[in-house]
Amino acid sequence: MALRSTSPAPCLLSGYPGLQLLDASGAALPTTVVRKGTYSFTAMAPAPVTLTTGQSAYFNMGYSDVPVGQETSCPTSLEVTPPNAYGHLTLAAALAPCGGGTIVVSPVFAPTAANTQTTAPAPG
Repeated sequence: MALRSTSPAPCLLSGYPGLQLLDASGAALPTTVVRKGTYSFTAMAPAPVTLTTGQSAYFNMGYSDVPVGQETSCPTSLEVTPPNAYGHLTLAAALAPCGGGTIVVSPVFAPTAANTQTTAPAPG
């Protein structure tokens, strides 16, 4: 996912975004956010990213879509809060993270940062 700066001033991001799953009416669903995790595409170290107007920082997410226990419904929206921010964005999302809404997330990164990957690896 990408976070694009619309500010006329430079913006410094560092760390992990906040995530909250929402149901169709916008109510919060159980969400467990695991920072870094064991997926290779989320396990990078945090590093500061400075953005100017129109530039983007990225973060990767991973989750299992295999139902656990009594799970029967899937989230329809995702609330994203940039690192160290109070405001958030709500995005329509085709996510189905099971395990009580467990999502593994990477820190934000610049597209040119070393050791980054903007897409999940192919299954196999």
